[in-house]
Amino acid sequence: MHPDPQAGSDPVVHVLQRPQFVNQADGTVRAYYPGDDWFVVGVDRQEAITLLHAEFDRRMQDPTYVTEHWDRTRRHRDGLDVTPGFEVTEISRTEYEHRTSALGDQLRGTADPEL
Repeated sequence: MHPDPQAGSDPVVHVLQRPQFVNQADGTVRAYYPGDDWFVVGVDRQEAITLLHAEFDRRMQDPTYVTEHWDRTRRHRDGLDVTPGFEVTEISRTEYEHRTSALGDQLRGTADPEL
């Protein structure tokens, strides 16, 4: 998971990578994030999602990967690169805090269904 933005940083660079899933001939599911050169394979979609999150979290502990990810983020933010499913926007700190709060509510199952 990405670290929170530094205190006082506004705007906040927001990255949204939409995971991609490919059903394999043997019944397994390959999952990857657009723009990355790695993937995972699960016995089904749910396992692929779990493995994808775990691998991404592991990679975010690697300073080299974080640097490469940030470089890719800047290229996309600056319009120098485009990858479908890899979206970069700048949002206000207030919007960032609202989004993370709403995400936490969704994960806890307490989100307002009207959102």
